[in-house]
Order: sequence, then C-alpha cells, then structure tokens
Amino acid sequence: MYHDVMTPVERFHAVMEKNPVDRIPVTPLTQTGTVDLMEASGAHWPEAHKDPEKMAKLGWAAYEIAGLEGVRIPFYIYAESQACGAELTKWKKDNQPVLKKAAVSSLEDIDRLEIPDPERDGLMPQILEATRILASRCSVEKIPLILTVIAPTALTLNAGMTDLMYSVLWFKRNPEEIEKLMKKCLEIGVVYAEALIDAGADTILYNGAFDAGVAPADYEKMPLKYNREGVKKLKELGAYVVYHSCMDIKGVFPHLLKLDAHAISLSQEMDMKDARAIAGEDTIIAGNIDPTYTLIKKSPEDVIEACKYCIDAGSDVLCPGCGWGPKTPLINMKAMVKAGKEYGQNARLAKKAL
Repeated sequence: MYHDVMTPVERFHAVMEKNPVDRIPVTPLTQTGTVDLMEASGAHWPEAHKDPEKMAKLGWAAYEIAGLEGVRIPFYIYAESQACGAELTKWKKDNQPVLKKAAVSSLEDIDRLEIPDPERDGLMPQILEATRILASRCSVEKIPLILTVIAPTALTLNAGMTDLMYSVLWFKRNPEEIEKLMKKCLEIGVVYAEALIDAGADTILYNGAFDAGVAPADYEKMPLKYNREGVKKLKELGAYVVYHSCMDIKGVFPHLLKLDAHAISLSQEMDMKDARAIAGEDTIIAGNIDPTYTLIKKSPEDVIEACKYCIDAGSDVLCPGCGWGPKTPLINMKAMVKAGKEYGQNARLAKKAL
C-alpha cells in the first residue's frame, strides 16, 4: 500500500515550484462550502460568510472532514466589491448571495471609487480574522492556506463591482474609462492581497472569472496587461499565485500562459488533455473535475474515474474546475481525495520523482 512521503504543504509548494512530488496534491483552490460540511461542522451559510469563527470552522471542515489537503476561504466572490459599496441579497444556506446593487453603477462612479481598507471595509476584516485563526492551525497541520482575490479584469467587468449588462458596453464604447477602473481594481486587489498574506495566507487564488467573456483579440490588450501586472505584484508580496478562469476559456487560454502565474486553474469546459497540449510541459495546471455534472450528480466511482482521467491527461493539482457546489455530497469530496491517493503517482510531476 502506498504511503505519503511529503506533507500536504510540501507537496503543493513543490508543484508550485515545478519540482517532483510523491503524488498529485488534492488542494482546495476554489470555494469549499457545502451543505454536508455545514451540517457536519455546525457552521452554516449565511453566518459562515460573515462570522470569522464560523468561516474558519467551515473552511477547516474541508480538511478535517472531507480530507482535502488544505484550507480555502472565503466562500464567495464579492469581498472586494462589497467593501466598495456593492449590496448583496438572498443570503441562503444552500446558495451563494446575489448582487442587488453594483459598487459602480455609472461611469461617473469610477472617479468616486476609493480603495477600501481591508481592516475596516465590508467583510474584509472578518475574512482577515478568519485567516489569522486558520494560519496557525494550518502551520501545525502542515497544510496550505488559500485565499481568493479577484483579478483586475474580472473585478472591472463583473464580481459585483459593475453590472455586467453595462460593463461590457463600457468596455467597447468607453475604453479609457474602463482602463481607469481596471487600474483601480488592480490596486484594490493588491492592497487586499497584501493584508491576506500578512494575516497568514501562503497562496492566492487570483480569480479571473470573466476572462472567457472577452474576445481573444481584446484580451491581448488591456486585460492581459493588468492581469499580468497583478500576478507580478502578488508574487512580489511572497505568495504563490494560482490564476483561475471560469467558463469556456479555449480562446483566451494561450494568453493566460503569458501571465506568469505559478499555476493556471482550468475550468471544466476545457479538456485537460487539450490544455496540456497547448501549454506544454513547463506550465502547472490545476483542475478540472466538473463541479456540477460530475461532483454533484455522479457516483463516487464516476468521480474517481474522472479524477483518474484528469491525472493521466496532465493535471498537476487535482481539484474542481470551479467552486464546489453547495449541494456536493460529502462522499464525492472524499472520492476525489481517494483518487488522488490511489492514482496520484501517475501525475507527471510524480513520475519525475521516479
């Protein structure tokens, strides 16, 4: 029977450095709040979005109960925009809150937008406190602690900072104003990331959720410039940076390779084998089990088969292609962990250790 020879944090950090490992890490890069974990831990949404102790408790449950090899908080994508004045509604136990009012509702709002203070504004202080609670525990258990920051393009065009209906029009018709907003969004993310890293985060999931909504020719201009600058600044702060992009990113995927992140977190819409063929052997790719079709709806045996495919196809970090759906069965979370341990020695960086 196989036995681990590396700790979870050693394994994950080695992958970030493109070094050989004993097996693939099963690291929670995206949100892990599920109803099953809420029931098991006693920390439920919406309170676990807002209360530092409950946030830490639910985040810890993904490691302690599901067996995922790290901790990831928070559980939503609105920390930055909410700190800038966005309003959310429909806070529920089994679903994410939704946007009620964007922080920037008009082009005139861009000049009025101020950089939030992570120690004061929105739920950033609560997230920082949860990070501090978890940092010491993660250090003792030798597991990575991952926090999320929204990348400049995604924050400019979506994620509660703007209303998508208007921002895509502004992107085309008012590029100078959009660039002004993107500069501010870059700074917002860097200031927030610095506070998270100071609080104990070792890895930032830099969420570029809306990249696929930008035409490849357009992405190569303004979005690539500011996303790449953000990656550079976060790396200079001392964190590992995993860049995540949702939806069907085939068109912009080659551009993501230019960001110089430690890793790319791949959405489930793109086949891992195709991504590896495009990226070559010098790029770390995480993902990309389908969080809905496979992890919520399929059996544990199906989950294991999907994980085995991803590993064989070239994944370096085994995880979903997006956030864990709140209704994911706990048994399927455990199935992914099992697959990583049973088949993880087939991962390409594990083969380098042989």
